Amino acid sequence: MSTDDFDYTFDDEQLDDFEKHNIDEEIKRLRREEPNFSSIAALEEIIDYFMSQDKYEDALFFADKLIAVMPASAENLARRGEIREALGKFEEALDDYSRALELNPVEVDALIGRASCLQMLDLFEEALENIDRALDIDPGSYEALMNKGVILEKLGQYDEATKVFKYLTELDSEDKDAWFELAYCYDYLEEPDKSLKCYDKVIELDPYNHRAWYNRGISLNALGKYQTAVESYDMAIAIDEKFSAAWYNRSNALLSMGKLQEAIKSYKTTLKYEPNDVATWHNMATAYEELGEYKEAIRCYSEALKGDANHVESLFGRGVCYDAINMYRKALVDFDRAAELDNSDFDIWHAKGDVEFTLEFFRESVGSYQRVTELQPDNVDGWLDLGDALVECEEYPAALEAYDMAIKISPAWAEAYYQKCKCCLEIGNYGAAIENAKKSLELEPRKMNTFFQDFGQIQHSNPEILIKFVFPVYEWLVNEKKYKELP
Repeated sequence: MSTDDFDYTFDDEQLDDFEKHNIDEEIKRLRREEPNFSSIAALEEIIDYFMSQDKYEDALFFADKLIAVMPASAENLARRGEIREALGKFEEALDDYSRALELNPVEVDALIGRASCLQMLDLFEEALENIDRALDIDPGSYEALMNKGVILEKLGQYDEATKVFKYLTELDSEDKDAWFELAYCYDYLEEPDKSLKCYDKVIELDPYNHRAWYNRGISLNALGKYQTAVESYDMAIAIDEKFSAAWYNRSNALLSMGKLQEAIKSYKTTLKYEPNDVATWHNMATAYEELGEYKEAIRCYSEALKGDANHVESLFGRGVCYDAINMYRKALVDFDRAAELDNSDFDIWHAKGDVEFTLEFFRESVGSYQRVTELQPDNVDGWLDLGDALVECEEYPAALEAYDMAIKISPAWAEAYYQKCKCCLEIGNYGAAIENAKKSLELEPRKMNTFFQDFGQIQHSNPEILIKFVFPVYEWLVNEKKYKELP
């Protein structure tokens, strides 16, 4: 940058040592001339001022001049490291901090600064080593302790981090930053009751901390206290109306309470600030889906997929909605794509199999249902549906095995016996058909209505089944007086 770009206007109160001088002229002189030892105090004051004003490029210009005069000053190197760190020049800052430590191995500020840069470069283990060295030199350094807690968080060592932050709150019960970080650790340790108490303490100390109100809402949400969570999000929004994350989580809490219309309205506000947010479009779609507004849900799922074409949850949700309005081929396209992206979600495979069955793609549905049973061997619906698909493919022995698996998993489920009964009829095994029909009707007497709907008019189409199956079952019903069991 041009050295003529500096803003040289100073407040006299900040420069007491220079009140008798023309400050602007002094800076212009130092900018033009090579500094010497007599310039050191002035340079230090100028650097401090620019740093206090967050004018780090200006501060760096004069820090370079100061180090040219005092190249062996650990303090000045550490200060330039701090400036470069603030400018995001982490590797250059690391170099300054390292040079400072070569000159003075017990320069605590340099160790802390070095640890801070290492964090930004995702070198957390090395950062922790530097912080521990700083604490060996100065065990009471607040900045080092706070940094240690944060580094432990980033390493996922939340139990250890809580010890640090607890210690800081014990040293100063009004340290709102330590309380906030302690709460954050409890969030990750899935102890929302403890995190809630910490956020309450932060809010007591800093009532307008919108992040604390927001995180408090998340803790309440984890405790299932959705209405109170909404109220907490409302406080965060009252402080920062454009806080999109608060709007989003507020919407989710309303959705969890079943307040679908309110949730949709809240999601729409979220989209005002984050118009392309995939999660918001997806969750709003689920609200519309629960309301049975499938076309609007499809529109929202499609918006989510514009943001992320591979968003499996939205592909699945849209497929379910297409299925609900009988657009089976479109549903199948979505389910196929979802299954391709996530081969291990049994819900996707089951939905895919159901649509294939509806479209009479029976062979394909067999493959989908088999995948369901592979992923979830105890999925009784999967085994039953596999049996039905195999029947349609006229693979009766395999179908019987599938029904037997369903019965093994759920021996009191009447539907499995009933479907097995019909499969036995397909292969002419009337004895087994009768036994399975009896078992089904014993378990669920109301299924007699289904039985008579299925077989009541069969005398003209298949007299053999009438004689060998329907009459024996009917005779059993009469003899056992099963009709009386119906309310």
